[in-house]
Amino acid sequence: MQHIAKKLFATGFSLGFIAPIFAILIVSTGTVSASGNDCSVPLDVGFDSDFAEVVEVEDNPWWWGGSSGNTDLSPLRDDLYVEIDLARNYAQALRLELVTGYSYTFCVEFNSDPDNPPTEDPKGDVYLFNSANWGRYQDEYHMSMEDFGPPEEVIDMIPVEWRDMVVFLPFRDTHAYEDKRSTSFSTALDNDNKAFISWFGDNSDPEYFLALDNWNNSRPNDASAVDGDMIVQVWIEVEDRITLPKFTAYIIVGLLPLSCVIVPILIHSRYHASGTEESQEKQELVPLLEQ
Repeated sequence: MQHIAKKLFATGFSLGFIAPIFAILIVSTGTVSASGNDCSVPLDVGFDSDFAEVVEVEDNPWWWGGSSGNTDLSPLRDDLYVEIDLARNYAQALRLELVTGYSYTFCVEFNSDPDNPPTEDPKGDVYLFNSANWGRYQDEYHMSMEDFGPPEEVIDMIPVEWRDMVVFLPFRDTHAYEDKRSTSFSTALDNDNKAFISWFGDNSDPEYFLALDNWNNSRPNDASAVDGDMIVQVWIEVEDRITLPKFTAYIIVGLLPLSCVIVPILIHSRYHASGTEESQEKQELVPLLEQ
């Protein structure tokens, strides 16, 4: 009976250690494979202003004449499709409210505007920003258009340790797709990003901006502005995402050091018990030969 209990304990311990790792591998594999797939959103799915809003790069409340949309968006849980007119030396963005529990696949394609087509291939830049970096992106655009000098010269005047305060960065430092005719990528949120508390009373939900760029910004690998207008097609495919509970992280972190302590104890107790067991071997009797 004691031997069976030891086997059951060893089996349960092994499963508890391997199962969370296996589950994390399955979820991460599914998320990565989604980033290489094209969107399967039909064109007639349409665009609902309750879930997304097209905003202008000039709509910056910190600059003269700028405005800011106060429309409270609903969380994006359904597919959408929209066509955006993108002029030369300009940028626009889709304002979205992304939430946890979903995987978002973005597909973007730049096309020539037949009313004012460019003489070169229609290419542009695609960025995914949070609200803070979208504001920095708008600031850089205004600095460039208001003859404050090239953004590179202004940035060089700022100490290196302070540049992150003014230079825009794409979401997670990765979602920047530059000099592209078409591109697709996928992302998902691990938390709701509501840890920041505003002292000015702004308790709105976190917003994200899919920026479409047709001007020469400060990034070294971005596309130059084409000499014409473009029509940008945007598909967003929304899929349910398998999310592991947060306690799995504690299991993974805790099981490894615990196994380094428990496994040697189990091995020691097993061999110690086997050494103290009484031998049950039968003694062989040697027959006596009578004369």
